[in-house]
Amino acid sequence: MKLSVPLFPYDRWGSPSEIVRGVQHAEELGFAAVALPEHIVMPVRPGSDPVSAVWYDAFVLATHVAAKTSTIRLQLHALVVPYRHPLLTAKLVASLDVMSEGRVTVVAGAGWMRREFAMLDVPFDERGARTDEYLAAIKALWTQDHPTFAGKFVSFQDLAFEPRCVQRPHVPLWIGGSGPRPLRRAVEIGDGWAPLGGDPADLVRSIDWLRNELDRHGRASGDFAFAADLPILGEEKAVARAKAPTIGDDERSLTTPGAVTDAIARHAEAGFTQLNVLFPWRTPAEYRDRLDWLAAEVMPAIRDL
Repeated sequence: MKLSVPLFPYDRWGSPSEIVRGVQHAEELGFAAVALPEHIVMPVRPGSDPVSAVWYDAFVLATHVAAKTSTIRLQLHALVVPYRHPLLTAKLVASLDVMSEGRVTVVAGAGWMRREFAMLDVPFDERGARTDEYLAAIKALWTQDHPTFAGKFVSFQDLAFEPRCVQRPHVPLWIGGSGPRPLRRAVEIGDGWAPLGGDPADLVRSIDWLRNELDRHGRASGDFAFAADLPILGEEKAVARAKAPTIGDDERSLTTPGAVTDAIARHAEAGFTQLNVLFPWRTPAEYRDRLDWLAAEVMPAIRDL
């Protein structure tokens, strides 16, 4: 079982140097990846503050972090595919993979914030169709010697596309989200699946369904990644996903090393291969303390999972 940790909320770090320090600490402790979420803008409603006002460009931040680290993976989680033309997305991801020497994982999402789509002038109701087509176009750019693609939203031919991804045939492309369409997308084009919360029983059924479908399509399910969020150490408003129950734990009281270890073991038994550990924190120092706690109290117990 691999563990990743999120960098959200960005406005608690105070400076990019503190973010780098936090990632370096995670790398030193043996965490597999850091997750970089994405919003371009954060709409504000009268009378309420946004969960986080600071949103760095994911590619700029990931490149900066890559230059200051050497082994930890950079997980774009989630990259909202409809927000950018696929030519641009393919170029950004491939360039980041080169700059990081092959440490990029993309969790591809269709997006959910209607007002953000409106501000970017992207049709919200087309997001699923655009995601499917854009991902197919991106994979063509990453894998074809002379990329050619013809679709409803994008077409191209007679072009050269370099650099290619360092990882071959391309960076791991995990599909984010739950429901029929993301699951189908994961089978058809994904290298992994990363649901955004959900009922524990549904998650287990979805893993079984994916394995069966992958086998039916002649794909090796053993090479497919299954990732999930695991909220621990209580809840807070800024980590809304922590309200989702964990597999086999309806009380959400993962506040002791034994409880966290047991929850990770249950996820491993269900078929998950990576967990993004969510925890409350207020300052960079507290963030690093949480990592120390996990490394000392939990990671030794899950080494063989």
